[in-house]
Amino acid sequence: MGSNHGTINQNSGAGELEEESYLAALDFLSKHMADGAIHDSKERCDAPKCMPQTRVAVQDEILSWITNGHEDAEPKRILWVTGPAGTGKTAILGTIAERCKAEGMLGATFFFSSFSGSFARRSKTHLVSTLAYQLLEHEGLDQVGQVRARMCQAIRRSPAIFQKRLQTQLNELILLPLRHGAPTGTSSTGMNQIQMAIIIDGLDECNYVEGEAGNEQREILSAILHAAKNPSFPFVVIIASRPELAIREFFSTDLAGSATRELFLDDKYDPDADIRLFYESKFSSIRRRFNLSPEWPSLEVLLELVANASGQFIYATTVMRFVEGPPPGSHAHVAPAVPGLRTPHQRLVRILELRTRAQTPNVRPLEALDILYNSVLRTCSEPLLSMKWLGAISFLLAGTDPMPARLVRLWLEQSPGEEVYALGPLSSLIYIPSDDCDERYAFYHKSFVDFFEDESRCVDLY
Repeated sequence: MGSNHGTINQNSGAGELEEESYLAALDFLSKHMADGAIHDSKERCDAPKCMPQTRVAVQDEILSWITNGHEDAEPKRILWVTGPAGTGKTAILGTIAERCKAEGMLGATFFFSSFSGSFARRSKTHLVSTLAYQLLEHEGLDQVGQVRARMCQAIRRSPAIFQKRLQTQLNELILLPLRHGAPTGTSSTGMNQIQMAIIIDGLDECNYVEGEAGNEQREILSAILHAAKNPSFPFVVIIASRPELAIREFFSTDLAGSATRELFLDDKYDPDADIRLFYESKFSSIRRRFNLSPEWPSLEVLLELVANASGQFIYATTVMRFVEGPPPGSHAHVAPAVPGLRTPHQRLVRILELRTRAQTPNVRPLEALDILYNSVLRTCSEPLLSMKWLGAISFLLAGTDPMPARLVRLWLEQSPGEEVYALGPLSSLIYIPSDDCDERYAFYHKSFVDFFEDESRCVDLY
């Protein structure tokens, strides 16, 4: 073999070193990441997903934007999926993540969760490391230039990288390797044949440090915008959140607005039809399980439940969890142990009576919804002040000639700007008109009004 023998040895040694470097980089990132935030993590095994044949229109619109958005006259690399609390944003993005992965269009994901026991899913601290881990092991990136090798080099060069600000982390771990890893003569990393997406859900739930949530959210958005405007960045980014004040303000700036398309989950996507499909599927399962009549429940009851949901999937899912009762084999005794709530029919009747009948002590069929509303209200600086505003607005909207929001402000504000202070954090639950129009406040979900007007449900906030 002559001199070739030495060449073979050298190549083999280089391959081994590269593999060791790759495994060391993965190990380093794994110690700094939020493994439960990845879309298919063990922690999210029971996370909501869209049922078949539901949310089809909005899913198709998102997937179309991922694959064809770069062909628009003014292409935008960020999609902000937003809407009132409980409209199913997490279920939609979880389903989109699965579909993108199946079609080879998924780059990385991060699902924030304020209800998670893990600090890592409630803070900005582990965002870049989690994205970098997924990109490092991504088979598509492995085939492009020297991206994987350069990511490994970046980690070796700066083992304290996660002590730096987010934009620096994103630059050094992702943007620079992508830029330098691009094949000579190409304008991107070679992945432009298939548009790929990075999905970040629940940005409004990044709130681990009380009072600092808005700052953390803005830093995340600034870093993402910086990346999206970089020609070496081969991904589009989907961000889902409630339309909370700090996030809305960021996307309303000219710089962010020019790079962002907003998709608001409203009646345009016909949520009532999807909620009806959801109810029908769940009731069909309950009928089989309990050998109930095919006529149960009546069409009138079904339509009433759809109407009560007001387009909010959180209401529908909460109702059906209560009606179903504990799963087969469960030892839970919360609902069935209460007289009058032993069967699905009895529990359904109780739901239908909620608006006219006081709740029985120790029975909270809408507990999940109460927890959601309570947690949103607790984000206000002075929750009791916010509750006073909500009570006054509800009273004024109930009149025969409801006041425009601008007159309500004049009447309620003890100091200019108090409305933003009191209601700003609640923009996912109530529509707040601008100053220069005669529009009225509007609650996105009537069960929210039921909640804050019922002392047994909002307890010390009442």
